[in-house]
Amino acid sequence: MNRFTVKDVVTTVILSVLLIVIQLVINAVCMLNHFVSMTMTIGIICFVCAPVYMLMLRRVAKHFVTFIYLTLVGLMYLIMGDWFLLPYMVIVGALCEIVLWKEGSYQSCRKISAAWMLQGVLYTGINLLPLWFFWEDFEKNVLASGMPRDYIESYVGYYSRPLWILAIVLINLVCAALGCLLAGALMKKHFAKAGVL
Repeated sequence: MNRFTVKDVVTTVILSVLLIVIQLVINAVCMLNHFVSMTMTIGIICFVCAPVYMLMLRRVAKHFVTFIYLTLVGLMYLIMGDWFLLPYMVIVGALCEIVLWKEGSYQSCRKISAAWMLQGVLYTGINLLPLWFFWEDFEKNVLASGMPRDYIESYVGYYSRPLWILAIVLINLVCAALGCLLAGALMKKHFAKAGVL
């Protein structure tokens, strides 16, 4: 693969920012209901964002696009006060890049889907890491942001129970897979014909 051009960098940054904005909007809407917020938010994000993610990878078609995107996600969490999620998202980005490392992966809907589904499963970690390792920092940050105590209690209730964690992981995986199916169809029917790819 060739090196990044200015156009590649601009495309990667713009589409990564778009993905982050979509994620923030979905997070804000889902926060209106604790059950949806705790169990469905990541899955909804995985479904809605899959077409943009696949478009970005197919359009740029170079290594490290996913790594850059997920590092920017980590920086978003750092700005929001959850510093420990930056190194985690960097690791997730590196693992996704391994899935995409073979030459030609960025033109393969199957490979891109595998990377996105892996990201969807590992994204569950953003809710597990605070509970397991960084609870004091997380609780302080949540309360400082104005979230009520019952939100924290609801969070602990879901993410301290193995069956709920398994259910959430499966929801994320299924939603990511469905999002990739939609993305693949859009690539063929609309983006390819429009000359975007």
